[in-house]
Amino acid sequence: MRLCALAFVLAVSAPAFARSEKTLAYQREPAFATAVRFIRVDERLKMIEKDSDAGYVLFEFREEKKTFRGSLEVIEVVRDGHHQVRFVIAIEDRPSWVEIEMLGRLERKLRAELGSPAPVPAPKKDPEAPKDKEPAKPEPPKDEGPHISPTP
Repeated sequence: MRLCALAFVLAVSAPAFARSEKTLAYQREPAFATAVRFIRVDERLKMIEKDSDAGYVLFEFREEKKTFRGSLEVIEVVRDGHHQVRFVIAIEDRPSWVEIEMLGRLERKLRAELGSPAPVPAPKKDPEAPKDKEPAKPEPPKDEGPHISPTP
């Protein structure tokens, strides 16, 4: 019983780590370089560490004379056979809207420097589907008697 209570107290008192993310259809290398310039130049944040091979930047975010640790991850993902980049921003002890706004500014910078992201490709048609088959006709409505008006 005590062990369950202790586990509950530890779970409730653990700090919440928010993180916000956005996936865009850019190539990883130019997107990472743009993201680093965004952190250092546009946002004027102090970079603590960066690793382009691992795709992350650690930075300090100052607000109201307090300093908060933050991170930006640039992760290559493959969706439907197409390469995209997921940007993940996390700032300790700050509400998620701060991260979301920063992601919006980062997306504007990416569009300004790299252009619009590649469009999402249309889904592929099934090559196994018969080509000479007629499309299905819609079923006629079922006769449920005369239409009754909702007005008296």
